[in-house]
Amino acid sequence: MGKAYALVKRSDSYRGDTLNPAFTRPVSALMDTSSIRDFIVASAWFHDAPDDVLDALASASTLKHYHANTHLWRMGDTNTEIFGVVTGRVQIYVSAAMGQEFAVTDLPRGSWGGESCLKDTDARTVGARTLVSSEILLIPKEAVLLVAGHWPLLYRNLWLHQVVVCRGLFKIVGGIFQPLEVRVAKRLIELAKEHGRPIERGVLIAIKVTQSDVARLAKGSRQRVNRIFRDWSERGLIETHNKLLLIRDMAAFEQEFGLL
Repeated sequence: MGKAYALVKRSDSYRGDTLNPAFTRPVSALMDTSSIRDFIVASAWFHDAPDDVLDALASASTLKHYHANTHLWRMGDTNTEIFGVVTGRVQIYVSAAMGQEFAVTDLPRGSWGGESCLKDTDARTVGARTLVSSEILLIPKEAVLLVAGHWPLLYRNLWLHQVVVCRGLFKIVGGIFQPLEVRVAKRLIELAKEHGRPIERGVLIAIKVTQSDVARLAKGSRQRVNRIFRDWSERGLIETHNKLLLIRDMAAFEQEFGLL
């Protein structure tokens, strides 16, 4: 309350090579400039960025609301903006020719993605969609490439990010050879660490996660995940609590599957 929210007119194109925000392509904003700048500053991508770079990125960005299950882009599309998850959650996924979908990763609040657009305009090999109602900050690739020309350390930060991404992909590939029950358990533990809330009966995963969501994350079918959940419920390992998933005893759950 009490903040002034500005509607900034979009200009037709970028001109010149200056970092003056007046020469970037501003778009409509639902956050005030100071809040947008603070969100950008918090990103590891823009660690140590000078003030003129941060100002230019904030000026060129916009905050957009996406309803749940809305695509930022689909496989085969091209994306022309990087994005930051201000609120909500974005899933990066791949789909097979027969229609099966598998989640590569979920990006929670504060995460960034879409950096592949900085390299080329080739069709994307993954899709990106919101899992819940989300506020997404978008920055056009032209604005990012412009500031990178003045501040090349951006590429160092993006390289460090790619190292983390590659490590995560290696873990996913290695996990494929584990039994589905273990893969499901690992994904629930990850969700509990990110979104868990301790309550009297255990650790509550405080976001709605369907069996289909878990199946995509664990690279399995919904039917098999349903059987796993039913077995775990009967054994008292998990239960549903107000339509949310509850892990009764986290330490015992991790020990059950050798994940301590």
